[in-house]
Amino acid sequence: MKRALKAFFKDPEPVSDFGDVVSGLNVIDGIARIEEPLLSPVRGQNCVAYFYQGFAMVQGARMPTQHKIKQAEVYAPFDLQMDGGTIRVVPVRPGDFTREEHKELSEKYGQNLRSTEDVILPGARVRLKGKVKEVDGGKVLRMKTIAVLDKQAVAAGVVGDRKTRKAKRRKKKRK
Repeated sequence: MKRALKAFFKDPEPVSDFGDVVSGLNVIDGIARIEEPLLSPVRGQNCVAYFYQGFAMVQGARMPTQHKIKQAEVYAPFDLQMDGGTIRVVPVRPGDFTREEHKELSEKYGQNLRSTEDVILPGARVRLKGKVKEVDGGKVLRMKTIAVLDKQAVAAGVVGDRKTRKAKRRKKKRK
């Protein structure tokens, strides 16, 4: 019985060719492209999505402890570039935490605020899961999940990973 249920609810095989995308549930690989990127709340980095966590440090009797005060996932609509075409991606839950809200938390908690963010940069190779529908003659994916396959394949003019760029400059100087 369990095996039959797993077979019935199994995800489709990932596809990276536009022609292989069908209406309904899909798992799709491609490169995230965006015209109007989000600004991440902590570093102000251009991105397609970010995952934020804010903690308040509270001094205990012996050691400080962390208390989670905010957690957010924020996504922007973007295009997924595939072999043979592009699909418009619309997140099911876009999220609504902003850089201004992070600044408000910083003012409220001061030095006791510890925050982290993970970003998905434009140009990243991603795997998306969601339902595809035909809208106005084009394909639109209602994204349920996203996973980064390759951190970034930065296109010209797109802000990339600072550490990677610094390492490349150092290598050039050594030569």
